[in-house]
Amino acid sequence: MRQVARRGIVVAVASALMAGSAFVSTTGIALADTDPTTPPVVIEPTPEPTPDPTPEPPSAPSDPADPAPEPDPAPEPDPAPEPDPEPAPTPAKPETAKVTFLLDRTKLTGFTKVPAGSVIRIKGVNPKSTIEVYNAKDPEQSFVVHQTRKSRVFKTSPLPPSTRIWVRVQGSDGTTAKVSLKTLTAPNTFSVSVSPLEGTGKYGAGIPVRVTFGVPIKNKAAVEAALLVETNTDIGKAGWYWESDRMAVFRPKKYWPANTKVTLTADLRTVEGTDGWWGPKVENVFRIGDQVIMETNFRTHTMTFIRNGEVERTFPISGGMTNWETKSGVKLVTTHEKQRRLINPDPEEGWDVLTNYAMRISQDGEFIHDAPWNYYIGRYNTSHGCTNMYLSDAEWVFKNTRFGDIVESKGTSVKVSTKEYLAGYWNVSWADWKAGSALK
Repeated sequence: MRQVARRGIVVAVASALMAGSAFVSTTGIALADTDPTTPPVVIEPTPEPTPDPTPEPPSAPSDPADPAPEPDPAPEPDPAPEPDPEPAPTPAKPETAKVTFLLDRTKLTGFTKVPAGSVIRIKGVNPKSTIEVYNAKDPEQSFVVHQTRKSRVFKTSPLPPSTRIWVRVQGSDGTTAKVSLKTLTAPNTFSVSVSPLEGTGKYGAGIPVRVTFGVPIKNKAAVEAALLVETNTDIGKAGWYWESDRMAVFRPKKYWPANTKVTLTADLRTVEGTDGWWGPKVENVFRIGDQVIMETNFRTHTMTFIRNGEVERTFPISGGMTNWETKSGVKLVTTHEKQRRLINPDPEEGWDVLTNYAMRISQDGEFIHDAPWNYYIGRYNTSHGCTNMYLSDAEWVFKNTRFGDIVESKGTSVKVSTKEYLAGYWNVSWADWKAGSALK
């Protein structure tokens, strides 16, 4: 069988050569050596490699917490070249840069001591800026600033003594210019006295408050503004009246209410009442008792005694005869005198009488008093101007009145003068009283 096979192979080879084949495949053919003793060499066909299928990437376990990988970011384009920078603008000057503070011609900076009453000029103030002048210890206390005729120039009012003061200009741009001042003590201090006096008991409802100054007051408005009157009851309309340069008087429009506590305070240490003169600090307290009003009518010859709005008693009286008329108007009780001797040395119409109870109601000699010699009380006016009463009636009135109680008289043609001591103030009309104030 091997021989047959070998012959077949030879034949096949020969045939192939004859046919001019360029390639003879010996694959799968066993060639035997011509030597019969040599075992044949068998050439096994080499299997052609089968290409592996394209491997799939291993699938990652599904984990919702792991985000899908992001693709690499695309490269950023090169930045465009920046334009050449513009030149920086020139910064604006502070709004307060030109502000200066002057005392006379001296420029002030930082902290300076100045005389009391100094006036500070402030120059170079921008119209948008604001000016503040105030007490460094009490910012609520500010001082007046006046604009001058010169553009952007202002000046303060005279500055009070012994005070630490800030003068400040605040720009609308937030900038500030300022100086700190300390005024020196006052070179002169005027005196002040007040009536009624404190701690001397209760007064009648007609008592006015009088403030007397040691020098003539030139700056009345500033002084009056510093005079503060406080009460524990509503007194209605009230106000100050300047009787003279040395005296200011305060009263309600229509008497004090009963049992009123009146407190007057005034800090005049910061007020220049007149050139170079400042005042002291003042406080005075007094009280009003019952509101007593005695209405005397010389046509009906009666006195009606009214206490706190209620009629308490009515008395018969006798007033002044012709040519000696008792005055009509408001009067005040100013003295209480027992055993008062009344004398007029006139040789024709004089008198010399002794009374038991006398109450002065005018400085020109009017009294309310007992008159046992007058037989016409309650019927005719036969006195020399006083208000005559029976002894027991005069005694009762004497014991039930006090300094400052009110007498309102009517029925005669003669009027109480507006210059009458204390009572005269109540005879000034309310319109004229308001006109006498320095505060308009």
